[in-house]
Amino acid sequence: MPHNGGFTLMEVLVAGVIMTISFVLVMQLFSRGQRLSKNSCNYTRAVVHAKDKMEEISPAPETDSGEFEDGFTWEAIVEPFATPEKDGEQSLFSLIIIKVKIIWDDNNKEHSVELVTLKTVPAEQIL
Repeated sequence: MPHNGGFTLMEVLVAGVIMTISFVLVMQLFSRGQRLSKNSCNYTRAVVHAKDKMEEISPAPETDSGEFEDGFTWEAIVEPFATPEKDGEQSLFSLIIIKVKIIWDDNNKEHSVELVTLKTVPAEQIL
């Protein structure tokens, strides 16, 4: 049988299968990229919330918690940081340790970020 220069049914089917598989793979990559972008955005937002909360916390030792308007929750702990005394001298400054944990729920899976810092405060502010 002479070949007329067109495609056979088998060639068309193989090309269709290859295109379908390629399309599915590209869509999966796109979906995963969006999921990773959302996760990155949530972690960035959590770090910004933690930084903001650290700046507004009082230096008095305490434990506190709350919720932000966008659904993220926070827990904070402020404690005196033990520093060695020098020859019984009282220092003008003290160190406190501030721990802030930000928690959020994403598709029924809990995620969290915790930031910890030391802060120098005047000794009379520590109760």
